[in-house]
Formats: sequence, structure tokens, C-alpha cells
Amino acid sequence: MYFLRTSKHIDPSKLGEFDGALRTALSSICNVQVPERMRAGRCLAWDVTVPGTLAKRYVNLTSKKCGMAAARAADEKMKKYGNALPSMEFLPICIEVLGPMDPNTLKFLKAICKMISVRSGDSRELFFATNHISCLLQRFLRVCVLENIQLNADMCN
Repeated sequence: MYFLRTSKHIDPSKLGEFDGALRTALSSICNVQVPERMRAGRCLAWDVTVPGTLAKRYVNLTSKKCGMAAARAADEKMKKYGNALPSMEFLPICIEVLGPMDPNTLKFLKAICKMISVRSGDSRELFFATNHISCLLQRFLRVCVLENIQLNADMCN
């Protein structure tokens, strides 16, 4: 399984600078052989968001239907970044803390894993990716729980 890791945060007002300065560096990424229907000649920019499934902000949605926090977060990201960089296709990657994904995130993940499977010869790439994401979410939850326990202990003392 291949992973791209980045900690780069880009403010929407700075996207014009990003677009011009890194066009050459991105050309090697953009020239990856993918079906035309997926790229339409444009590079992909994404923003990963992990909304809290049980957060007060989302609980009225998530109590009615699974994955609604991720869908709401994706809608908010599209409003914020969707038209900020015309030369790139923007995709919000939204996965809730308890696991449900935004439908477009799942569709994208399946498409990427299918392409990786063709190259690697291993049809289990989607399983590997979702397993890795699940492990990351569990680690994140562990940190949240431990910090909450420590915070409560500090308040009691």
C-alpha cells in the first residue's frame, strides 16, 4: 500500500501562490496514468477532516443516519475550498471518528485502491487501506480518551 503523508496546511487566501509555485513539482504527480474521467487533465487537491461522530455539533445528524457528520463536513469543506483553486480538482476526505465515511471519500478510496491493485497485483488493497484507516482512528481515540481522563483528574485535584 502506498501512502502520501503531508503536514502542510494551506490557507485559502494563499492558494494562488501555491498554484503557481508548485506547478512544476505537481506535474510529475499529475501525469500518473489514471482514467480520463477521473482527472480531466487537472491535479487533485484534498483536505482531510475527521469530524466527531458524537460531537454536540453533529449528534442530531448522526443519531438519524450513519455518516452524516462526514457528509456535513465534506459540504462545509467544498464551500470553503471548492472554487479556490481553479486549476485543481478539490476533494474533501471526510471520515468520522467512529468510522463512517463521506460517500465521495469512499468512492475515491475504492477507485484509488482499484488502480493500486492493478499495479500491485493484490486485490486486497481496499481492505489494507480501510484497515490502516481504522487503526489510525483507534489510535486517535486512545489519545482523546487518555487526555480526557488526565484533564478530569487534574480538575478533581
